[in-house]
Amino acid sequence: SGSSDPYCVVKVDNEVVARTATVWKSLNPFWGEEITLLLPRGFHSLAIYVLDEDTIGQDDVIGKVSLSHQQISAEPRGIDSWLSLAPVSPDQEVQGEIHLELQVPERGHPRVLRCHLIEAR
Repeated sequence: SGSSDPYCVVKVDNEVVARTATVWKSLNPFWGEEITLLLPRGFHSLAIYVLDEDTIGQDDVIGKVSLSHQQISAEPRGIDSWLSLAPVSPDQEVQGEIHLELQVPERGHPRVLRCHLIEAR
């Protein structure tokens, strides 16, 4: 139909920890949702999956952004940028990017991460 019904799922070490609202009929969704995560000790990765909600059948995965513990801790000021979506399976072709802001709060607990899912295109 030329449009999607996108939403995001946030996973820490492959476990779902948060989900955004669905933006209906949009290829340029704006979520503007902020999630505060308590990361487990020794976590390995944070992944944000962008999915297309389907009323019939299973939701389609549009793509994902994956950040390792090392990538996040290498940016003490946090991350605020557009990140390209990667395919979830090797035979999948993906276009698009997501605007994320990740930040460890000042004087905060080192395992607390503020994750701001802004928009995608």
